[in-house]
Amino acid sequence: MEKSKQQEAQEKTAKVQSRVVHTSRVFFLREDTVQIAGRPTKTWDIIVHPGAVVIIPVNDRGELLLVKQWRRAAAQVVIELPAGTLEEDEPIFTCAQRELQEETGYLAKELIPFGGCYTIPGYCTEYLHFFLALGLQHSPLPPDEDEQIDLVAISLDKALEMIDNGLINDAKTIAGILRYERWLKKQ
Repeated sequence: MEKSKQQEAQEKTAKVQSRVVHTSRVFFLREDTVQIAGRPTKTWDIIVHPGAVVIIPVNDRGELLLVKQWRRAAAQVVIELPAGTLEEDEPIFTCAQRELQEETGYLAKELIPFGGCYTIPGYCTEYLHFFLALGLQHSPLPPDEDEQIDLVAISLDKALEMIDNGLINDAKTIAGILRYERWLKKQ
């Protein structure tokens, strides 16, 4: 049996005790104490996050719409794809349209599911749902009061160059742009 399959089987039968150690407005921190038969007890800190959407908006000229905003954790202005956290019981398509409108001022005629990924599966449950947004129509919603966003429209080639030069250094944005590039090559 593969080691990963063996670990999965052991994890499913493990004795787990969980407790919430911190709660914030967006996520909570859970501490899991895990006992697998014949092994020492292990404690894991898990950030439990509701998940998020990442939108790859493409305008009628074929340009990507990116946002520039100050990110406190990075301590810099970051260029990224529009994205946002799912609200409680919010459908992912609804969240994607809302975030697109809040951050770019556009509504998509067509939202195409574009796969997804975990941000940091070693200690966080956040899953990113990617969407390609086409047929953009001007339809702004008020932005979140703590966000000051500048909209940037650039070609795919320019975006790839900015990734290569380290000007785009946000993982979800890099993943979304590269996924979009691969998708275009298959069209």
